[in-house]
Amino acid sequence: MFEIDRMKRLYGNKIRIKTGLEFGIQKHTIPDFQRLFERYAFDFIILSIHQVENQEFWTQDFQRGRSQKEYQQRYYEEMLAVVRDYKDYSVLGHMDLIARYDLAGVYPFEKVRPVIEDILRIVIADGKGIEVNTSSHRYGLTDTMPSANILKLYRDMGGRIITIGSDSHKPEHLGAYIRETQALLKSLGYKQFCTFEHMRPIFHDL
Repeated sequence: MFEIDRMKRLYGNKIRIKTGLEFGIQKHTIPDFQRLFERYAFDFIILSIHQVENQEFWTQDFQRGRSQKEYQQRYYEEMLAVVRDYKDYSVLGHMDLIARYDLAGVYPFEKVRPVIEDILRIVIADGKGIEVNTSSHRYGLTDTMPSANILKLYRDMGGRIITIGSDSHKPEHLGAYIRETQALLKSLGYKQFCTFEHMRPIFHDL
């Protein structure tokens, strides 16, 4: 953070440097991230669920020993518990991340729709948003992330705050598929997307 502040002073009138982090929260780690948020000034925070019960999805540790129904439902239950209790974030990131690591295939949306509705109801009421993560292209997924079903549900429930992120882990991934995702959102009935500054959404026409 101190290096970012130095860069802001050095390049202040030439480029805009914003401060953001992705918080990979679990219910029991909320106090740790609350302290981190209170320590620094942020422009943007993505809230993500990368683990449940300290078990990783990509290693299959979380899914192992559970049926597809059990790990899908438990994933969203953890997300619901987090958004009920933690409020210092901007958008909920790659909301159906579990789909990327579901070796059993596509899980029917209608089976998790009720808990997703509960999550989105809180997100919208709290004035937060959701992220469209373009890495679905990179990972060869058959749907967007979150899925088109979730994007339509968020729109239908009155959600307006939506960001686009490329989930870049390499320089060549930076900004990938942003224009394509803007076109997708427009086709789904969205009029605007957002960037953030000082934890406040800034709306841009699609």
